Amino acid sequence: MGRGWVVVAFALVAVLLDATAAGAEPTQTVAVSVDDGDLLVSVDRAGTLSGLTVVDTRAGNPGWSAAGQFHDSGDAPLSWNPAVVDQSPVQVLTLGKSIVGMRGSRVLAVADPAAGRGTARLTAGFRLLVTRPTGFTATLTLTVI
Repeated sequence: MGRGWVVVAFALVAVLLDATAAGAEPTQTVAVSVDDGDLLVSVDRAGTLSGLTVVDTRAGNPGWSAAGQFHDSGDAPLSWNPAVVDQSPVQVLTLGKSIVGMRGSRVLAVADPAAGRGTARLTAGFRLLVTRPTGFTATLTLTVI
């Protein structure tokens, strides 16, 4: 939204100045459509986090953040090591830290504002130590904003 409105504002000022200079009525009605784009997330169905794809086509290029939150039914420590599989050449990404014994929400990757548009494929190496072979459940929730 930021870039589109700046261009519209300059165009509107130019139209109003031209109309006033010619002795015409100093008002103009301008209809503008600004496409906002999308922030899309998909996960490969390979059973692992081998490919979390983030596609950002939003106007204004605000950047984005991808994070994971781990919750389990016991005390099984999860370790993860974030990595970039590939990314668009114009993107500037910062990876989250490698974590041993992950609890709570942790950053997978962040796309810098003004350098987040494009497609990035992320992954993370996992290690989970399960102390009991049955009755164990765990959830890794991924959030991209």
